[in-house]
Amino acid sequence: MKVSIIIPCFNHWQYLPEALDSALNQTYSDCEVVIVDDGSTIAPSDELLKSLQHERVKFFRIENSGPSAARNQAIEKASGQLILPLDADDKIAPTYVEKALKFFLDQPDVGIVYCDAEYFGNRNQEWELPPYNFPDILLDNYIFSAALFKKDDWKRVGGYNVNMIHGWEDHDFWLSIVNLKKAVVRIPETLFFYRQVDDSRTNRFKAEQKMEMFEQIAKNHRQLFVENFDFIMHRFAELRQLLDDDTPEMEVKRELQNLKERIRQMEASGFWKLRNRWQKVKRVLKVSAKHGSKDK
Repeated sequence: MKVSIIIPCFNHWQYLPEALDSALNQTYSDCEVVIVDDGSTIAPSDELLKSLQHERVKFFRIENSGPSAARNQAIEKASGQLILPLDADDKIAPTYVEKALKFFLDQPDVGIVYCDAEYFGNRNQEWELPPYNFPDILLDNYIFSAALFKKDDWKRVGGYNVNMIHGWEDHDFWLSIVNLKKAVVRIPETLFFYRQVDDSRTNRFKAEQKMEMFEQIAKNHRQLFVENFDFIMHRFAELRQLLDDDTPEMEVKRELQNLKERIRQMEASGFWKLRNRWQKVKRVLKVSAKHGSKDK
C-alpha cells in the first residue's frame, strides 16, 4: 500500500528541509512526498529547489489558496492509498508510517491513525493530548494535522472544507471522517514533532476568528452536533459549574484553562442560541408523544 506524505508550504522554506528529510527517511519504503507551494511571497533558494528534484518527490506551485485548498490539490496529485499531511515546519519519526500502516492493514474500519507528540523549537516538551473519545472531539480537537487517513475517505467527505478560511480545517476534516463511523487509533508513542515558533498561525488567531471557526464547524457538521446536543449541553454545564468553583484542583484548573475560551466561543455562537429552541422542541415532542392518538 503506497503512502503519500503531503507538505503544503507558504514561506516556511527555512524549515522545509527538516520536514522533507523526515518524510524521505521513513522505514516504510513505499512512500512518496508531494510538496505544494501555496503562493509563497518568498522564493525558495536554488539549492532547496535542487533538493526537491528527487525521484520520490512531486513539487508544484499554486496561487495562494489557503491550507485546505493546498492540501486538497496535493492529495489530488498523490498516488498513494494512504495520506499523511505534514506541515513544512514540522517533522515525523522514521517509523511513523510503518507503525500506522499496520492498523489500516489489520482493521478495515480504521479511518484515522495518529500518535503521541512533542513540541520543539521555541518550546521543547511533551505535547499532552487526551485519549481519543467521541463525542468529546466535537468540543475540542486533539488530533493534530499529521495523522494518516485513506484517500478514498477523503474523496467520500469531499476533502478539506475550504470555508475554514481562518484555520481549524483539521478539526473540521476529522469530524467528517468520524461521521463515516470510522475508528480512530492512537499510537502510544511519540512519532510527531510540532514546531513552536513566534509567528505560528494559531498564535495569530483573534477571539472573534476563533468564534467564527467554531460556529462554522457546527454549521458544517450540523447533524452530528444535533445528534449529540444533549451531551454538548451537559458537558458545558459541567464546565460552567467548575468555573464557578473558587478552589478547583490543579488538574481541573488545567482543563479549564484549555476549555474556557471554547466555552466563550460556544456561548457567543449561533449554535449555542439554538439551546432554548431545542429544549422547547423536546418538550413539545414529549407532550405530543404523551397525548398522541392510540392505536385502534
